[in-house]
Amino acid sequence: MAKPRPHLRNAPIVEAVIDFRVLQREGLAAEVFAHLGELIGSRYGKGSVMQSIEGRFGLDRGQLINQTTVKPAVGWQYRTDTYVTQFRVDGFTFSKLQPYTTWEEVFGEAFRLWNIYIMQAQPLEVSRIAVRYINRLGVPGPTDLRQYLEAPPLLPPQLPQKLRAFLSRLLVEDSSRRASAVLVQALEESLDPSLIPLLLDIDAYREVALPPKDTALPDLFQQLRELKNEIFYASVTEKTVEMYA
Repeated sequence: MAKPRPHLRNAPIVEAVIDFRVLQREGLAAEVFAHLGELIGSRYGKGSVMQSIEGRFGLDRGQLINQTTVKPAVGWQYRTDTYVTQFRVDGFTFSKLQPYTTWEEVFGEAFRLWNIYIMQAQPLEVSRIAVRYINRLGVPGPTDLRQYLEAPPLLPPQLPQKLRAFLSRLLVEDSSRRASAVLVQALEESLDPSLIPLLLDIDAYREVALPPKDTALPDLFQQLRELKNEIFYASVTEKTVEMYA
């Protein structure tokens, strides 16, 4: 386990996500989010519609079925060079792409836009909140993954020990925070044998039933951030963290 730090100078975060799911009011349509430029800021551009498409493939009585149905729009997306926002009928999602800055900046901007979402969508309640951080670690190879991960996959000793790829998914429950987290660890294939790309994807979430303007929301997100950090530092070694400190 690595020693926790308040901040990593060169954090390996490729995407940080703040997510709100809501119970929508009756009659809400995606068009209400179509012209938010003046409200959210000109740097987000004109935006683009988020369309839902349903595909149906298979066989029915010996006949090949290949149908595509375009469903009503589910929301609008606005973006800058490193920010991506989704204003949807079922919730609001904010993403910060590389380079990562600070929690205060990321959550501050997300919460500012969340309040605009409330004004436009007028949701009945917040049903789920989540903090998801996707980290891509580049470690020198070939190497023993135990130098960088606390719980890498173990191969039976009778098998060849050269591992080219793996994927693991764990669901962790934190009863003290009434929250859960999904931890995904993956080794991605690389054309460069001197560099091993390790993916560490942590999605901490909590089911809630709160008014959209409940003052407890920032604190609950902070608790999810703390859970996410605990999982990150428990999952990697000190050697890994030193590469990004």
